[in-house]
Amino acid sequence: MLIALLSTSIILSVILLISFLWERRIRHRVQRRLFRESRKLERTNHIASAILKNTHAYILLIDKDLKVLKTNYYQLTSTRKGLEEKRVGDLLKCHNALSSENGCGSHTYCSSCTIRNTIQKAFKQRRHFTELAASLTIETSANKTIECETLISGSYFLLDGEENMVLTVHDVTRQKQAEKILTLAKEKAENADSSKATLLNEINNEVRIPLNTIKDCTELLAQANTNEERTKYKEIVNMHATLLSQVINDILDISKIESGTLEFVYSKTDINSLLFDIQQHFLLKTDPSISVQIEIHPALARCVIETDRNWVFQALSIFTFNAIKFAQEASVYIGYETRETELYFYVTDKGKEVPADKLPEVAERFDKLQEKQEGRNLGLGLAISKTIVTQLGGEIGVNSVEGQGSTFWFTIPYRLCGNPQ
Repeated sequence: MLIALLSTSIILSVILLISFLWERRIRHRVQRRLFRESRKLERTNHIASAILKNTHAYILLIDKDLKVLKTNYYQLTSTRKGLEEKRVGDLLKCHNALSSENGCGSHTYCSSCTIRNTIQKAFKQRRHFTELAASLTIETSANKTIECETLISGSYFLLDGEENMVLTVHDVTRQKQAEKILTLAKEKAENADSSKATLLNEINNEVRIPLNTIKDCTELLAQANTNEERTKYKEIVNMHATLLSQVINDILDISKIESGTLEFVYSKTDINSLLFDIQQHFLLKTDPSISVQIEIHPALARCVIETDRNWVFQALSIFTFNAIKFAQEASVYIGYETRETELYFYVTDKGKEVPADKLPEVAERFDKLQEKQEGRNLGLGLAISKTIVTQLGGEIGVNSVEGQGSTFWFTIPYRLCGNPQ
């Protein structure tokens, strides 16, 4: 009997020992599995955290009430997370949310918020949405805010029976700016191509007319029978040769402007002497029936300034040349005035006025105000003048009155050339 009891006790002990060892082995396996799963979860969280930290987008995990459960916003903006619970509008600095006492969702205009309505509609229909364009205010690490153009996408999903959504907010401000720059560059290139085509057409017209005239008059000159006819044809040839020379000079100046090689050398310049030289220049080259008159105020008997004499001479010569072409009376008047901080130069003629609706365009490059038969064809000259005057720091313009002709003018500021003496 005793032996049977001992055998039973031994058997039970063995069973208990085996059970203990088995349970211990199972527990050890479970612990190892839990450890491995914990390491996997830790690595996954580390990878997820690295992705959230280094991605170029704001990622928000939100619930159906638009509460932000998790986000990388604070990491990317280096801002501090507050204790209060934030909704999407609070986090993204919505103006309505910030101005309302209870934040996002409580303002009068929240019901018409495109972002809120899109998110709520996606939750209701249990679907995703992509690339919703919106302007947002993003807070920076320096406690400042910047306006951003963004694209917002949302992915709906269920987590433990709870409805959630991941919002991805991409800042596309730089992309939009780059697109704008590319668009402007494209337009500029297209305009440049158009300008070049216009320039070639302009050069063709400006050169062809005097060349054809010189050719025709040369043939007529060879056939002329009287001295009077010969003299007449010679004058026409000389006049158009001067015109052709001016066109060639204009083309050379345009070339310098386009290549950016227009140079300015400042020196002391006697303005009265400069006007006298212009008068003498045109005295030798124009029809004797039209004279160039200088208008100088007695108080300006002497005026010496610091400027580029050659380019000022060129601008005034262009104005004078155009005035002589369209003058209907015997004189063209050139002069200047002092006006507080600038010198005001002008050239006046009594020819056909510039149409009022064309005045703002008068100095635009290659612009034709009217056909030659009807009015002024200003060619390349005013475009060159505009560039010269702009480089000198001044402005250019025209005043025109019906029946009284036109006055073309430009200014030079004293801050560039010094006060007249």
